[in-house]
Amino acid sequence: MFSEPKIVLTNDLSQRGYVTFHFNGVRYREYNGKKFNLDLNPNHFKTYNDRLRLFKKLSLEISKALDKGWSPHKKEERVEVKTIQTIDVALKSILQIKLNSDLSYGYKNDLKKIVEQFCNFLPKTELIKPIDKIDPLYIETFLNQFSSTATYYMNKRRALNVFFSEFKRTKLIIDNPVQDSLKKKPKAVLHKIYSKDQLNEVLGYLKVNYPNLHLCCLLAYGCFLRPHQEARLICYKHINEDCTKITLSGSENKSKRIRVVNIPHYVREELIIRLKASQNINHNILSNSKNAYNLSYLNTQWSRAKKKMTDLGILQKDQTIYSFRHTAAVNVYNKTKDLHILQQLLQHSNMIVTLNYLRGLGEINDERLKEVMPEL
Repeated sequence: MFSEPKIVLTNDLSQRGYVTFHFNGVRYREYNGKKFNLDLNPNHFKTYNDRLRLFKKLSLEISKALDKGWSPHKKEERVEVKTIQTIDVALKSILQIKLNSDLSYGYKNDLKKIVEQFCNFLPKTELIKPIDKIDPLYIETFLNQFSSTATYYMNKRRALNVFFSEFKRTKLIIDNPVQDSLKKKPKAVLHKIYSKDQLNEVLGYLKVNYPNLHLCCLLAYGCFLRPHQEARLICYKHINEDCTKITLSGSENKSKRIRVVNIPHYVREELIIRLKASQNINHNILSNSKNAYNLSYLNTQWSRAKKKMTDLGILQKDQTIYSFRHTAAVNVYNKTKDLHILQQLLQHSNMIVTLNYLRGLGEINDERLKEVMPEL
């Protein structure tokens, strides 16, 4: 005797969902399709709707198994069968999981691109082979296409490794061929800092000629926001009523922690002007619409401004849009001589990363932050 399987799933996704049923008076819970030789793992997904969809499928499969006489008591009937996946299917399965995860848009886009490029590179006869039969030579040859710079090569290698590391973790493969591929040491990018006079001159030029870029650079310098990942995406709703703080949720910044930054007066003045002109708190502060500019927007703006400022002699080689944040962090360190404060500001997980470039910002005590806030 058995009862109808029921799904137990809440909106709190930190709690695992499951399908429950009674068999001969004993209650059972199933969290995945392992007992039924099914590749169903609803709790791996990061949204309620995705989990619910897969739990409905699992519930249906359990009902079918029970109707056919399957018994959870008969452990000897459980046969462990290794799922054999083709290269094509395995790559796209992991990609789908990543796309449904709480990852940044840029990271997801990189993963999509590497799967597309790798699948287009492999012969069709290779794509239909089991994933554990992949020839490591294809990995080497594929990655060598991106050898124009060490950074480009290592970025592609890192993206492809995401998939093969997952294949190894789930025992679809024994060895990770990407880990055995050639490594190249990228050249460090120098974001040369600005002097005080030069900082005012560059910001002054941007304010007149590139107002959006000017505000982004102010946020990078005065609030230590990452230009592309944070400043570009700021909306009016992130700014409090008296325009003294910016608050970002864990999903809205690179550190994945709630982030609160103080707004210095010179940034506040620019933000207030924009706040007065906005009619919707959900609008982006740069685009003044619900959609933020794309990832290439700031790069394009900076490339145009950089050429003009270089011709005018107000911008030096190796000074970039990130130099504003780096300059602010160096100024903070010069004031405090405290690497632990700087590590907090940078939101780095370890001191080595902080020492590597000594630049950035994270959360810190409000009063202490006001003491070290960089001034123009």
